[in-house]
Amino acid sequence: MTEFQPPVPPPPTGSTSTSKPTNVWEFLEALGDDAKHRPEPRLSSALSGLAGLLLTIGWSSLLTGDSESMGGLYAGAITAFGAGLAIRLKASKNADLQAAAVGAGITSLLLFCIAFIGDTEMNAGLGLILTAVLHVVVWVLPGFRGRSIFLGFAALALIFGLSSAIGGEVLTEDRCEELYYSDEEVPDECYEDNLYSDLPGSVGDYLGKQGVIYMIAGTALILGVATLDRRGYRAVGTALIPAGMVAILVGALLMAVRMANAGAGVLAAIAGLALCFVGSRGDRRAMTWWGAAMTTIGVAGFFLGAFTPDSNSGIAFAIIAAGGTLALTPYVIEKAAENKGAPTE
Repeated sequence: MTEFQPPVPPPPTGSTSTSKPTNVWEFLEALGDDAKHRPEPRLSSALSGLAGLLLTIGWSSLLTGDSESMGGLYAGAITAFGAGLAIRLKASKNADLQAAAVGAGITSLLLFCIAFIGDTEMNAGLGLILTAVLHVVVWVLPGFRGRSIFLGFAALALIFGLSSAIGGEVLTEDRCEELYYSDEEVPDECYEDNLYSDLPGSVGDYLGKQGVIYMIAGTALILGVATLDRRGYRAVGTALIPAGMVAILVGALLMAVRMANAGAGVLAAIAGLALCFVGSRGDRRAMTWWGAAMTTIGVAGFFLGAFTPDSNSGIAFAIIAAGGTLALTPYVIEKAAENKGAPTE
């Protein structure tokens, strides 16, 4: 007669934990490889994703027809999103089909947001913020959970929305002449100088009026990418990079148009250095070179704006000074880092 031995329970593993995430880092950790590693680029998956985009646009256009009503566009976007969601949940083993579902999902969600904003005549800024929220919700919920493209579009829409909602209209001298062309008295604020640019019409409604908001939001996003890289969530950080780079570029252009002096070059150089630093620390080649190019433009703009040369030789000396400053910048940063780590009295 053999002695009875009770079965030994298997050791607990962290991957089978059913506890719900309580903060952002636990949620990202629960995503696994979707948050840490970008999938290998494949031709078939890329084409499948774009095929999903075209099929969604074609299907929505077919249902809309020649009607001016938004009903067909709503129906097309909702049914395409539902089909993409079903494929994501049921066909998990086919990578190309999954890519097509993501293409259909992101396209249908954008079409729905565009239709809703236009149909309700919602304020452009609030509409873009709502678009960002919906993309984040889809990124969190099952189905498209962890697909970083939704997070990237959310970041871009949020930055544009905040600038459009907060910025308001800046009354420059040209804008004043456009608004007060009659015999009415022109308000004093039309002649107040400021740091911002004014974009007229529907372009300004969507891109916003205040470049500083773009600069602040873009820089904050890039610093967030640096934090994500340090913690190992490179896939999520990669999704946020385009939004940060676009925001910084738009902000620098808006402020440069209005400032038109050396200060705009300083802002562009600082933003470029931030991009270059984060890119070099995170081994991101495109981001590093983009930041270096923007720093170069900013430094050259500073010297040209500060000295305002009026001859070819003056312009040449300003460019040479910019080149020398740019060459010395890495050395200065390195020495500053060494001095920071050295003991001080």
